Amino acid sequence: MGANHRYPERADQRTDELQLEQAKRGSPVSLTTSEVRRTGRRNDAREAVPVTATVRYRVAYEEPREVEGTAIAWTNGAVLVKYPDPATRHDNFVWVYANAVRRRG
Repeated sequence: MGANHRYPERADQRTDELQLEQAKRGSPVSLTTSEVRRTGRRNDAREAVPVTATVRYRVAYEEPREVEGTAIAWTNGAVLVKYPDPATRHDNFVWVYANAVRRRG
C-alpha cells in the first residue's frame, strides 16, 4: 500500500526535486565551539537585542545573507543570533563574529 506501481519513477523524481529545493535554500553555518571559546567569556542577555547579522549559508558553496533577528548572548568577539528561517518558519541559532552584527534602531 502506498507504492506507485504504475509510475514508480515519479516518487523518485519528487524525492530528487525536494532534495534540490533543500539544497537551494541552503543551511546556516555557525562558528564552531572552539571558535566561540577563543572569542572570550559568554554573557547572556537579560533581554534580547534586535540586530541585523550577516550569516554564512552553505548552498553547495557558502554565501552571506543578511538576516534580522535578536542577539541573545555574546563574547568579546562573537554573538549568538536567533532569527526565523522564512522557508521553515523555525528559529535558527547561529554564532557569528561580532563584526558581522549591527544593532537595529
